[in-house]
Amino acid sequence: MSLVFDILGLVVIALAGLALIWFVREKSLRASHPVKGGRHEGIVLPHDAPLELYANPFSHCSRKVTLAMAEYGLAFRYRQIELIETGWYQTISPAFLKINPAGLLPVLVHDGVPIFESDEILDYLGNLGTGDPLVPEEAEARARMQQWIAFCGISSDDPMGKIATHAGACIPGLTLPIFATMVQDIKIRHILVGILFHPDKKRPGFFLAARGMGLAKILKSGPAPALIRASRDAMRVHLQTINKSLEQSDGPWIMGNQLTLADISLAAIYIRLDETGWLDWFMQSDDLAAIAAHYKSWQARPSWQKAVTERRLDIIDAGRARLAEALASSAEIKSILHGAP
Repeated sequence: MSLVFDILGLVVIALAGLALIWFVREKSLRASHPVKGGRHEGIVLPHDAPLELYANPFSHCSRKVTLAMAEYGLAFRYRQIELIETGWYQTISPAFLKINPAGLLPVLVHDGVPIFESDEILDYLGNLGTGDPLVPEEAEARARMQQWIAFCGISSDDPMGKIATHAGACIPGLTLPIFATMVQDIKIRHILVGILFHPDKKRPGFFLAARGMGLAKILKSGPAPALIRASRDAMRVHLQTINKSLEQSDGPWIMGNQLTLADISLAAIYIRLDETGWLDWFMQSDDLAAIAAHYKSWQARPSWQKAVTERRLDIIDAGRARLAEALASSAEIKSILHGAP
């Protein structure tokens, strides 16, 4: 009998050793590190088309770039890379880390040369586009446009660090409820990859908790409720600022008659608020008629059809439907998310 236990002990030790070897190897293959934004001349990536965009239809930053490319009339190959919200952690796969060692989307590849960071890509596209320019000629107008872009941006280092001053920083917190409903379609083993290998453990930790607990319970525990409320209240102020600026504009766009990258950045905000159900709530809470008109003008453009409508994902629609059902059927969830309008 003791021999049997000795053999079992050796088997367990061997399996543990193999598991450790696998983990160390996988961790090294999935290691990410920051990269500088802009064009990297010293890198040439495999490519099948002159312009290729590595992006995801649910990615806030990917949407800005996709819209801009559609507005510029650029032909490009769209290479969809999955986020955990849309299926699995492809962004930290060894294959994608060869494209972007930071594991971030989007990445533009021009004749094999990568351009990193969405705002850097937006600047770069101006040299390629054949459509109407999206950047004003006057220096003062360009400076105001950059202020709007920064206002709508999301920092990869501290996504929610500036919710009081930047509308983009409110997006992660306001997306948490639909994350909790979308993740019900994600396999737990895919989330565990993030627990093991993603550099930000809080994000996969939330997904795993939401997958196990469901929307109602996740909204009553941990930091999620406070983050959502803080983001909601800050975004409400930001939307009033945007609406006032649109009212004072000399044209249908935030900078006047010319559609610019500032409008594209605002459009990405509207899309996320719409698909998460927040836009309707904000519209009911305040008079945001100028924003409603701005958003409607966007939705009527051919670029919107190409960049947004044609790239809708079933998993987003399913998560949105679950969230809407939860709000309609649970007074408690509605109170946690919306409170008193």
